[in-house]
Amino acid sequence: QVKSAMRQCPELFKHAIVIGAGLAGSAVAHSLATRGWKVQVLDQGEALGAGASGLPAGILATHVSPDNNVLSRITRDGVRATIQRAQALLDHGLDWSLSSLLEHRYAGKRELPKGDRWPEAGHEWSTPATTPQKKAAGLTEQTAALWHNLAGWLQPQSLVKAQLKHHNIELRTQQKVAQLHAHNQQWQCSDAQGKLIAQAPLLVLANAYDAQALIDSIKLSSQVAPHPHLPATALRGQVSIGPMRLLPPNMQKSLPHFPVNGHGSLICHQQCQEPYWIVGSSFQRNDFDLQTRHEDQVSNMQQWAELMPAWQEEILNQIDLGQTTAWAAIRMALPDRLPAVGAFSHPELKGLTVCTGLGARGISWSVLCGELLAAHVSHEPLPMAASLAKLMAANRFG
Repeated sequence: QVKSAMRQCPELFKHAIVIGAGLAGSAVAHSLATRGWKVQVLDQGEALGAGASGLPAGILATHVSPDNNVLSRITRDGVRATIQRAQALLDHGLDWSLSSLLEHRYAGKRELPKGDRWPEAGHEWSTPATTPQKKAAGLTEQTAALWHNLAGWLQPQSLVKAQLKHHNIELRTQQKVAQLHAHNQQWQCSDAQGKLIAQAPLLVLANAYDAQALIDSIKLSSQVAPHPHLPATALRGQVSIGPMRLLPPNMQKSLPHFPVNGHGSLICHQQCQEPYWIVGSSFQRNDFDLQTRHEDQVSNMQQWAELMPAWQEEILNQIDLGQTTAWAAIRMALPDRLPAVGAFSHPELKGLTVCTGLGARGISWSVLCGELLAAHVSHEPLPMAASLAKLMAANRFG
């Protein structure tokens, strides 16, 4: 009867709830909404950008490896998907920029594949940096560096807001979901007092580290299989932010308009109330402290000095840390460094899906993950090679 009703009135069943309104949740919601789904997005924060997606600006960059490994191939797919969505929804130069990016191969890492393993088409993505490009980034001619043409920077909150503007999406903030319950082929979301918040046939958990607690809240009718377990690692990151006027005049004039990464990263000439730069981030595992730390500010300056050694003296001795600000957040990663996208294999969890584990690659991966999940539930061709999509499947965790 249910299948018959779905065939006769499919629009009644294309209703989804997405928990989490960050990069992952907004990307999933937008991908579903453009396919005709009615989507309710629930977020526990008072406003958008309360979590890791509140980063003022971050880099949009590919990943290279000598063997062109899985991580590299998936990241190229992700960058391509993010570029396409940014071109459709954002203002270039204001919310994001396909500015290219220089990667300082700090300690000799991130090498390109050799010879025919990196064909001419690959060089359209990434290629050895030229001497002028290196000098513009504060490096010497001898420094190993790569130039990523299809790369740049993006303001995550701008992308989140743009994705959630779709007319098929309803955003509800200050909604703390504490319990999940499956009833009559609907997933019910309730608060800590058991009050029903929302229900729909499709539920997407895109709330990073908090997803596991909701999975564990589900009462299973049998002991056929345990709850799926996402072996998450929390990654704390703190960035340092300062106005361009804080920098010595020679730096203000000379710092590039493209980002530089490799040992931390730098994005400068960003616009808010006044032009600013952002550098970092720190990297601490299983650290949940969101208080910003002076020692991390110092560490970020040291990273910056190593990243762009031509300005080492200015960075370490001429920037007043008392005039900088800091921002910290917790990201969530999985042991194989890949996200978890889609449904679990557990027989009692049909209609429950996840989009999580993006780690520090939310900007580069979130749109791809949203498109992949939406393609799965809409029974469409996948937006990437099936062999790579399989490696990202949530059912590897239960």
